[in-house]
Amino acid sequence: MKLLIVPSWYPTNIHPESGTFFRDRAIILQRCGFSTTIASHVLHSTRDILRFKQNVSNIETINDGGVLVYKTEAINAFPKMPRKAFNSYKDSILSLVKNTINKSKPEFVFINSSLYGGAALARYLYDEMIPFMVSEHLKEFIGNDEFSLFQKECINECYNYSSKIIATSKVLKNNIIDKFNVDNKKIVLIPNPADTECFLPKRRKLDGPFTFISVALLRPEKRLDLLIKAFSMLSKEIPNIVLTIIGDGPEKGKLKLLSHKLEVNNRINFIGYQKKIAVADIIRDHDALVLSSQVETFGVVLIEAMSAGLPVIATKCGGPESIVLPETGILVESNDKNKLFNAMQIMVENYDNYDSKIIRQIAIKTYGDKAYGKNIKNAIASVLSAKD
Repeated sequence: MKLLIVPSWYPTNIHPESGTFFRDRAIILQRCGFSTTIASHVLHSTRDILRFKQNVSNIETINDGGVLVYKTEAINAFPKMPRKAFNSYKDSILSLVKNTINKSKPEFVFINSSLYGGAALARYLYDEMIPFMVSEHLKEFIGNDEFSLFQKECINECYNYSSKIIATSKVLKNNIIDKFNVDNKKIVLIPNPADTECFLPKRRKLDGPFTFISVALLRPEKRLDLLIKAFSMLSKEIPNIVLTIIGDGPEKGKLKLLSHKLEVNNRINFIGYQKKIAVADIIRDHDALVLSSQVETFGVVLIEAMSAGLPVIATKCGGPESIVLPETGILVESNDKNKLFNAMQIMVENYDNYDSKIIRQIAIKTYGDKAYGKNIKNAIASVLSAKD
């Protein structure tokens, strides 16, 4: 089947870390037998204007991991005027998608996020009788942050015309139903996939310190400050431990200062943003992954670590509750450094109770290519059969 994917954000030269998951998911679907094409229009912040060199009138065509991508970029000329910014984005993404449809002739369109790709394209695709569905990922659906009135209008516009809505976790599905009065039958629960071909079994360690790893954007809601505090507490009980933090973001300076203040800077390695293949290789040399977030709609890093056979520790922040099992790790309350500390201590002391082969098998069975491809094919089939 020819499938057009429209991500609402995507990696660029300015922000190579943005939307990498959408690219990875397209590659996985390609491996599952779909003929996958991507149409991506990225709207940059005015903060990026000095680094922005793209000729926005041209459509750039690239091969990204075996997937054909048509992409355009622009600077948001109306940062404080959301309706004008949206209308500008809508004109650009519509033009790009129409051009891509003429070239690739897709049988189905898969939009990543109602904000703002879904809202911009829903009415056009509906009027043209092009079947489509939308998947949701934004933390605002399950967190305390509220959508603005305009954002709610956009989401409702998308949902009114979309044949299916994909939620990646039970809590996300329930919140969409509650907040936007969506029919339960319209929402399908499909967990995100893990690239089990990239995240290979961990390397066997014969000795050395116990190594924790965290992979996250360094932003406040990821609560890496909590992780560093819990790690500091644990280091007083178990000195032979190390923490690696992969990722970049606005909190990096504060987090480094905190590690110095708590005198654990010599045990914490901040290694910045890394491409997926490097992340997979680094994870293999660690013992356990920790996700300390305040809110997550899913938690892809958990299933990536599990694919490598690592047990995980995660906060109960939305998505992880659907992922972490007793065989694969420990769930703790969010925003509680003492409980996170206790979980990390239990992990070290009971590490031999976890079987890396079983953890990887669970990841492959539940989140591997075959499982994800089958779920997407079933969702598309249900849409197409309803139209017959």
